Amino acid sequence: MEANNIISILVSSRELGRKNSGDLKTFLTNLKLSLHNPDNVEIIFKFDNDDTLIEQSLIEAASYNPELNIKYFFSDRYGYLGLHKGYYESLKIIDPNSYIIIIIADDFVYKINSHWDKQLLNASAHLKNEPFIIQDKSKLGQMHDCQVFSRKLIDLVGLGDSLSMDGWLVDICSIYLEHNLTDYIVYLPEFTHRQTCAYDWSHERWNIEREQLIQYLNSQEYKELKDECKNKIKNYFKL
Repeated sequence: MEANNIISILVSSRELGRKNSGDLKTFLTNLKLSLHNPDNVEIIFKFDNDDTLIEQSLIEAASYNPELNIKYFFSDRYGYLGLHKGYYESLKIIDPNSYIIIIIADDFVYKINSHWDKQLLNASAHLKNEPFIIQDKSKLGQMHDCQVFSRKLIDLVGLGDSLSMDGWLVDICSIYLEHNLTDYIVYLPEFTHRQTCAYDWSHERWNIEREQLIQYLNSQEYKELKDECKNKIKNYFKL
């Protein structure tokens, strides 16, 4: 497989007031050790304009991992419920040859020496120009903390316009299964996991934001968004 940076990893990260146990050095070093070929991926970080600590953290972390192709930019702070806005900004600077988009937090680690990049590229090469989805078959229809999209799928239906991009993938998977589009589902085991004790889930903000998210996912607005997504998929496949 020719290395063309065709997997784009999108990360929103924040050092100032960090509330999880992730750090960029661990994230990047672990990522490097998991890859078959570092040239298969690019990593795009979105940072907040007010974060005065993050750039130096990235410079230090990148110095330990010079093999990795890293991009970053600063923009407004959108908050937890506006994460998708930063990811849409990231999509504007992905490599033109990228056809797989991974959305992940910086407190995740990859399975070392798993060569997941080679597996993912090989398994999806025949669908490069199609709106395929990637699922762990043992967790089919369940939410995944690490979301993997085909670029064509994002072009077709977007990210769901909420932070619940894992829920958006569950809804899309249900549509594919309902209409027997299983040839466009790539099955691969999950290759990441969240670091132990990454969050203090007792923090009040999680309860508030979780409740806001649940309200949105049960809203008429989100229902209409899902219906629009379903129609776009049916029209694309001429169903």
